[in-house]
Amino acid sequence: MTEAERIESAAADWLARRDSGHWSEADQQQLDAWIAVSIAHRIAWLRLESVWQRSDRLSALRAPPAPAFVPIPLPVRAPAASPSAQGTRARWLPRFSTQRIAASMLLAAAGVSWLGWRYTQDWQSEHYATAVGARQLVSLADGSRLTLNTDTQLRTLVNASGRKVWLEDGEAYFDIAHDKKHPFVVIAGDRRITVLGTRFVVRRQGEQVNVVVEEGRVQIASAQDATGDKAAAPTVITRNQAAVANAGNVLVVPKAPKQIDDELSWRQGKLVFDQTTLADAATQFNRYNTHKLVIADAAIARIRIGGSFDAANMAGFVALLKQGFGLAVQEHGNETRISN
Repeated sequence: MTEAERIESAAADWLARRDSGHWSEADQQQLDAWIAVSIAHRIAWLRLESVWQRSDRLSALRAPPAPAFVPIPLPVRAPAASPSAQGTRARWLPRFSTQRIAASMLLAAAGVSWLGWRYTQDWQSEHYATAVGARQLVSLADGSRLTLNTDTQLRTLVNASGRKVWLEDGEAYFDIAHDKKHPFVVIAGDRRITVLGTRFVVRRQGEQVNVVVEEGRVQIASAQDATGDKAAAPTVITRNQAAVANAGNVLVVPKAPKQIDDELSWRQGKLVFDQTTLADAATQFNRYNTHKLVIADAAIARIRIGGSFDAANMAGFVALLKQGFGLAVQEHGNETRISN
């Protein structure tokens, strides 16, 4: 049995236990813990639960409630079951009635193509996630290489038929192997980013998507374009350009080579500031640290700073602020507050 099959089987066992009529708060806590182990666990559970819920709704719509369960004697004598077994059967058969089973089979038949596609996408794809402050290097089967930044989640599906990545949250650097027959596609929110072979960064913050091109050319379009929605023409950005996409709009901004280098310094664990406001610098440090930096005074939030800093060394950055600008520093639990 493969790992995917083991996870699917475990999810089915949890679903059966929950519907057994003997579900406790402790059982729910154990299920929540199992789901939280990995994205694969969560996907398997949500998939099976969704199919079962749909069968419930379909069963309710198809016909009036079935009559109460009445055992019908069979013409062939069968061995008598023990009292405990009879009790189990009496609880089980009414729950999974013929009508319920028929509804589930109808649902499965109607959605077999869709479910088959979803299963293929989920089980063949690879899931990656980084913690706050962590980075991860990922090598794909086609020779492409990805670098995941702090607090990032993405899924990849690269095989003989195509190359695709779903950026769920966070930021990733893409160094894509050239393959004219198989364009590389990144789905980030409602944006579809397509390349043949290039180096670029995609950052997703909710529905806002930022793209920076270090080398080559990138096409940015609506993710719905693949299904026939041609409401907006794709936007193409090239080397030393960046784009900010949000709410159906795409803004293209030119970048100097040094600006590109500074923005990519996170790959070496560095943050580079050049006339950056203290408020923006604090926001950047907070992306890489669970301990948060709070600028408590609006006036000092506008102070502009420059320099190269270790993203994980917030304490060193705060010490420089205290020494260089004479700012007050106060510790409050998980926060460091900076004020005048």
